[in-house]
Amino acid sequence: TAQTEDIGNNSILASTYGLKNLKIVAQNLPSWTSDKTDNYSDLEELYGEMLGVWSRYVGHVVTHVGGVLEATKNPSQEGDVYTMVPKAYQKSAIKWLHQNAFETPTWLIDKSILQNINYAGYTDRIRRLQSRHLNNLLNFERIGRLIDHGAMDSSNYTALSLLKDLRLGIWSETKSASNVTVFRRNLQRVYLDRMAYLMIEDINQNRSRQYFNVSQSDVRALVRGELNQLKQTLTLASKKALHTETNYHYKDCIERINQLLDPK
Repeated sequence: TAQTEDIGNNSILASTYGLKNLKIVAQNLPSWTSDKTDNYSDLEELYGEMLGVWSRYVGHVVTHVGGVLEATKNPSQEGDVYTMVPKAYQKSAIKWLHQNAFETPTWLIDKSILQNINYAGYTDRIRRLQSRHLNNLLNFERIGRLIDHGAMDSSNYTALSLLKDLRLGIWSETKSASNVTVFRRNLQRVYLDRMAYLMIEDINQNRSRQYFNVSQSDVRALVRGELNQLKQTLTLASKKALHTETNYHYKDCIERINQLLDPK
């Protein structure tokens, strides 16, 4: 409930207001910098700062998914020390993240900025920003907490809910024959790489609290189930895809899933 640049009682609303202000900055950044100084170095520096602020606003919302509220109490005081963030709030956070972080933030991709501060790397810069937050959502600690929350009360937001909501949102283009942009294709490959990480790797004991055994938990089973669901979806979607790059992308993703589920 206390985060950098977030002192209100609703991080989702606070980040929404923050992004509205940031979009005004993005629209005016060239006229406020290089147009006045006749130098692109300040434009490059402040564009990088703007991306950092965007990332912080997104991070504030990510925190609440699988989040826990801590209240310092003595046994003589009513209430629990640790309570789970309400399910409805977590669902709202996921919806916000799909709309503001995982749908391509096209307002950050401004030719008048990018083509004056670098000659390449435009698509990968957005991929790095998005991958940071998707990987943070899909980490062992968060999934482990959600498994615990579901065990304590089945009405809580669960690990399966998180994985399903992310799959449906990240791969929303498969619901129709719509083309998948290069930015979204990059993000979808980030998703597959992270699911592979969850299937193969383990908790880094040097950087995390070791509070559950990954290989003997539900994590692998949940990830495997979601990948099988995605494979079925992509198989159907690849038959409808009219755009060549989208078609190739779906078929490549199917092969990646096959290699992960059935390594030779």
